[in-house]
Amino acid sequence: MRLTHLLLTDYRNIQRLETDLPERAGVFIGENAQGKSNILEAVYMLATMRAVRAEQDAQVIRRAALDDVLPAARIVGQAVTAEGPLKVEVTLTGRPGANGPIATKTAKVNGVSKRVSAAVGRITAVLFTADDLHLIDGSPSTRRRYLDMTLTQLDPAYSRARSRFERVLTQRNHLLKRIREGAANRDELPYWDEEIAGNGAVLFDRRAKALGVMSHLAQEAHARLAPGEHLSTHYRPRLEPLAIDPAEAAEEAIAEAYRSALSASLARDVPAGMTLQGPHRDDVFFSLDNFPAAGFASRAQQRTIALSLRLAEAQFLRQRRGDPPLLLLDDILSEMDASRRDSVLASLGDVDQILVTGTDWDRFSASFLDGASLFAVEAGSIRPLAAGAPAPRRDQS
Repeated sequence: MRLTHLLLTDYRNIQRLETDLPERAGVFIGENAQGKSNILEAVYMLATMRAVRAEQDAQVIRRAALDDVLPAARIVGQAVTAEGPLKVEVTLTGRPGANGPIATKTAKVNGVSKRVSAAVGRITAVLFTADDLHLIDGSPSTRRRYLDMTLTQLDPAYSRARSRFERVLTQRNHLLKRIREGAANRDELPYWDEEIAGNGAVLFDRRAKALGVMSHLAQEAHARLAPGEHLSTHYRPRLEPLAIDPAEAAEEAIAEAYRSALSASLARDVPAGMTLQGPHRDDVFFSLDNFPAAGFASRAQQRTIALSLRLAEAQFLRQRRGDPPLLLLDDILSEMDASRRDSVLASLGDVDQILVTGTDWDRFSASFLDGASLFAVEAGSIRPLAAGAPAPRRDQS
């Protein structure tokens, strides 16, 4: 999969941007807050239909455009895939809401309107950002999201089960609170338990099996990036007692184990007013040289682990789809010494298409820049640079 053309309108700080994209590598360099990250995040939204760094979709609409009669952010990408030419478009149209602007999201694939969920994964992409360091030291929800965003691009059944699980979980939690308050009785729980167990089993199953593959891929990637350091990754499903291994068990057996866990946990669920067992409380554990990475890894080591996970995700998508995803790397070389930067850049040699950002040209090796198309980014605009003539370095005086 190669993205050949990108059009952005009123997205974040970008009023209008239209450009052809290089066949293999594009390097976008600029000061902070100029729009480099926004370009990569827009491309990622074409793949996932989800906004990055936004609590609400309306937040990606350019602020000055919110005063328009019909404010809208629009992202259009044209690609060449193993199945032929592809055009994906997502539009976020704003309108006033009780607590500020809200947005309606629509999608088109090859000019035909589609449900947003049906447009997910038509373009596949992997995005690395500075926030990925929280994969190692952040909350479990960050690590669950890593798995969810990978699987969402691959498996519509997973996406449907996840949506149903979240709806049923809300209903079950509401019922638990009513039982705690004496407004309902436990006889109403079996229906919700059956629903939550069936959909939850899909999440347990897909996550365990995917991470089983990606953990080996991440270990291999990490060995290339940081020779001499050993990365281990372990899935920790919230299923107690853990009588089965979700990576090995059939989906039906996982559902039965989850039903049993829900029953055993009921004495705690009711006082808490929430469901304490399930994939909504899963976690992933990382160790570096047999020590917990969250507590012992340096910032540079955490960045290397996070990049290894993204490279593993890219390889996993490629294996499952038969078509390589677009790799989007936002400021990957920060907080790395020269040796580690060289290892990272060398590891990208077999990537089909990559878009990478940075603040300084001198963080990139000459050989990497020689094989890339170069762009300067300033105030939401980009300027292609002639090969071999990168923009002047920042004044260090």
